[in-house]
Amino acid sequence: MGLVFTILAITLGIFLLGILVFVHEAGHFFAAKFFKIRVEEFGFGFPPRVWGRKRGGTIYSINAIPAGGFVRLLGEEGEAAGDPHSFAAKGPWTKSIVVAAGVIVNLIVAFLIFTFLLANNGFRADIPTSLPMTGENLGLSFPFGAQTNRVLIGFVDPGSPAEKSGLRPLDELVTVDGQSFTTLESFQKFVKNHEGEEVTLQVYNIFERSSRVVVAVPRENPPEGEGALGVGLDSVSVIRYDSIADRVFVGPLHSANMLYFQSQALGSLFSRAVEERSAAPVARTVSGPVGIVALLGAFIGKTGTSGIFALVETLALLSLILAVINILPIPALDGGRFFFAVFEGLTGRKANPNIERLIHTVGFTVLIVLFLLVTYNDIVKIFR
Repeated sequence: MGLVFTILAITLGIFLLGILVFVHEAGHFFAAKFFKIRVEEFGFGFPPRVWGRKRGGTIYSINAIPAGGFVRLLGEEGEAAGDPHSFAAKGPWTKSIVVAAGVIVNLIVAFLIFTFLLANNGFRADIPTSLPMTGENLGLSFPFGAQTNRVLIGFVDPGSPAEKSGLRPLDELVTVDGQSFTTLESFQKFVKNHEGEEVTLQVYNIFERSSRVVVAVPRENPPEGEGALGVGLDSVSVIRYDSIADRVFVGPLHSANMLYFQSQALGSLFSRAVEERSAAPVARTVSGPVGIVALLGAFIGKTGTSGIFALVETLALLSLILAVINILPIPALDGGRFFFAVFEGLTGRKANPNIERLIHTVGFTVLIVLFLLVTYNDIVKIFR
């Protein structure tokens, strides 16, 4: 039963990731239709084709691999430039809109999901700010919302005072004996000064979105490698969107906060990799499609509304990241094509189609190599 459920969870994870990619492609589809560009095929999933029907000059298809979708436009590779319904025949700004439409739809999806989730949680977000694997606290000041920093329980040692008291991973320490702690050091000092004494902790579990009170007694002589409470500590930032303006625009504002966090985290990982002269810090933390599907599958395995909210929040973040990746000027991706369209619009000169095609081909080859490397790394991490 466990194996069957795991397979079903992974399959559903692939499907959900595919939905985000399909929605992205749908943006291209509707933009192309709006500008009277002939869409030769609009498919869900990737070939081989399972079902297809031609309507209005477009083949609508369902394909065997449910990991995304695709849009095939007339003239997208520069051919049929003489046909007024060809992508190649359109002006640079029309091309740029069609290319950017997928990014815009992914952004809208992220905005809507974040708005729904935050409105359902009192316009509050709890964002762990310690890097996974390394435990480094980024110490961020988020650009939007009112921020409060707190201590977060990362893990609980078996048989420890924390476990006996009922403390759990992802418990956020609201108050301890009536005091609030914003740094790990101040909390650790407090625990050290109260060994052998009862302390009352008011906690909020950021996964379950529930509050409770527990009583623990920090031990005076903990086992080697463990602390007085027997917990691992992380940092968490509580962001509240309290003003009317914040709540009206909470989707874009929270998206900006999340992108800020992701960029700072990635920058920290690359800095560490340069310092250590090793790719290990990045490899341990960054995941590709296989790792993402495994993460989605893990959330699917969680029961109750907490698991659903965590899954949906992850999908919103993935939609946001998909939008950002596709707007970067990376050859073979939307951003690369957007760059050439804008270049044509600003200069009035088309790039040499052979050079553009070569750049996209090289870019695609590099992306495939990176995809294979990241996929291998994901598989190693799963079975490690």
